[in-house]
Parts: sequence; C-alpha cells; structure tokens
Amino acid sequence: MPFIITAAIALLLIELFLRRRPWAVALAAGTAVIATAVWIFSDYQSRSQRGAAAAVTASVVADAATCVDPALPVAATLSNNSGSAVNRLAFELFGREPGRSKILYRGTLRHDRPLASGESITRCYPLLRHGFSHPRPQIIDATKYEWTTHVSFVGFGNAPPE
Repeated sequence: MPFIITAAIALLLIELFLRRRPWAVALAAGTAVIATAVWIFSDYQSRSQRGAAAAVTASVVADAATCVDPALPVAATLSNNSGSAVNRLAFELFGREPGRSKILYRGTLRHDRPLASGESITRCYPLLRHGFSHPRPQIIDATKYEWTTHVSFVGFGNAPPE
C-alpha cells in the first residue's frame, strides 16, 4: 500500500511539473513536511520502545533445587525493569558444553502471563528434544550445559481480560 501511494504522488508531481509548476512545488514541499513529521514520530516511538524492551531481562540456570520436576529442568528468572507492564515475551535459550563455543541446544521459550513493572519471577521450563543438535543425547542432563539467553520479543500493555 505505501508503494502505491508513493507511485501515485510521484505521477501527480510529474504531471503537475509539466503543467503547473507552482502547484507541483507546493505539493512536493507539503509531502516532504508530512514525510519528515512521520519519520521523526516513528523514530521517537522506535527508540522509546527499544529502551523499554532492553529493560526486560531473562537469565537461565539449570537448578535442581528450584526446579524439582525433572521434566522442567531449566529455571528462568524474568525481570521487568521498564516502566510499563509486559503481557508476553519470548527469549532464546542456548546451551553449550562448558568451555566450548559450539551451540548444542537452541530453543525459543515464551512467557504469556502479565509481568508488572518492577516485578521478577522465576519459572521452570522444559528442554525440547528437537532443540538439541545432532547427535541428540539419549539422556538429557541440563546441569551438563552452560546456559545463556537473550530476550527476543517483548509485548507491552495490560493482559487481556480473561
């Protein structure tokens, strides 16, 4: 749709330049002013949202004391240090052998419950067998890996009513 609007304005400008130059100059100046205003507004929105998203963090550890269920061996601590409530987020989980750089596990984990501003929670997650690289281990022991993570998606706003 933006392409069609841009093409229509370009054709209109060409037509006006051929027939009525003052109108073409006025239309070009008006279009430039509107485009600049939209660009400044969207850049401001993007910067403020990136700053808020950077304030939402996740850290992961394999802790049998925190996560007693063997089906949920990874404990993720999610923290919202932004000024807005988070209604959902996703984070990438990477597992490596200690001292190695090769990624042996990669998965995306989601949290779709509200997380208020300033709140931190710890939640246990499963490891999916298909997240491991080949050859996949027969017995999955989460404590044998170094776990790292980064937040890949943050949805701000209040949770929808249930």
